[in-house]
Amino acid sequence: MPRQKTQHTKQFKLDAINYRKEHPDLTQVECAKNLGIGVSTLARWESQFRNNDGDIPVIGSGNYASEEAKEIARLKRELRDAQDALDVFKKSHRHSGKRLTEAIYTEVSAKVEAAKVTGRRVSVSGMLKVLGVSRSGYRSFLNRKVSPTRQRKNAVKKEIQKIYDNSKQNYGAPKITQELRKSGETISQRTVGKYMREMGIRAQWTKPWTTTTRDSDFSNELHNVLNEQFNPERPNAVWCTDITYIWTQNGFVYLNCVMDLYARKIIAWTLADTMEVSTVIETINKAKACRNTDLPLIIHSDRGSQYVSNAWREATEKMQRSYSHSGYPYDNACIESFHSLIKREWLNRFNIINYKHAYRLVFEYIETFYNTVRIHSHCDYMSPNDFEKMYERVCSLPAA
Repeated sequence: MPRQKTQHTKQFKLDAINYRKEHPDLTQVECAKNLGIGVSTLARWESQFRNNDGDIPVIGSGNYASEEAKEIARLKRELRDAQDALDVFKKSHRHSGKRLTEAIYTEVSAKVEAAKVTGRRVSVSGMLKVLGVSRSGYRSFLNRKVSPTRQRKNAVKKEIQKIYDNSKQNYGAPKITQELRKSGETISQRTVGKYMREMGIRAQWTKPWTTTTRDSDFSNELHNVLNEQFNPERPNAVWCTDITYIWTQNGFVYLNCVMDLYARKIIAWTLADTMEVSTVIETINKAKACRNTDLPLIIHSDRGSQYVSNAWREATEKMQRSYSHSGYPYDNACIESFHSLIKREWLNRFNIINYKHAYRLVFEYIETFYNTVRIHSHCDYMSPNDFEKMYERVCSLPAA
């Protein structure tokens, strides 16, 4: 006759652990013998007690105080399995080109691996039962030998995910393709896009921008010197500037930036809680302090009141001022695009509390990502900093 497994209640386990504590004169073996349980059983209970903050998880029908508690636990398990199965089913549809069953097995395997990391319990049999697929098929899937083609695809997908995460989840297929090619990977943009769809990731997309400032000077004295020539041949040839709104729970704050068009680098920025002229003066003075302004320089802006003020004219006295046509923001497209970019790629993800919160976010995006890390198609898929450094290296080469 087979030995019947003894079920112990949770209370008995806690009492056994307490008995062990109250009898330090007894060894673990002696305590287990007195309790009528195995030494390994007592050791396991003590380990569970330590790892669960002085509690023991309820596992097995013998631990329930009543049939009602047992039924509630069963319903909770079924609900958990159904929720996990629904999550697997939703994610399985992103695997284009795979049979649904294989896609489900893939996502179940991924959920099990994720659960190992987080320490969360998942029931493979429970999920498979809800989804109506066989356990034997899942075991065969796990034991299947991965082909070299599949291994390469999985490796590329890991690199895609790494690049995507390092870009603050902003890069799309074009930029990720360029980053992969830099590392020696031969791959097409179309393939990268396909893999990204299978992985369920994509670039952040920009909403159509709207005008946030109004022209205050419609006179013919303000000329568009730049005339949409956005690709100067050197740094410090053309700067452009503008102001944008940032919403916070405490009201709007205002970001004023100066961009050097050569590498699309933000060379100065100021965040303020008002749109006073002093804000744009502070920003242009920061730009002059950190850059060489002895060379001929165009400074382009819209016709907002700050940029037609006497204080602005004095601050930019040695520069050639250029203004967008009235009601035509495309004349200042580069800085407008940047302001759209910082919101789409970063700020719109957060429920910004106040000025300090907004300042930290702006600093992180501009100073630790946009200027230094984020690759730009205009910069031959280099960061603005690297693009300017390359210009400096080329200029330092001896003439042929």
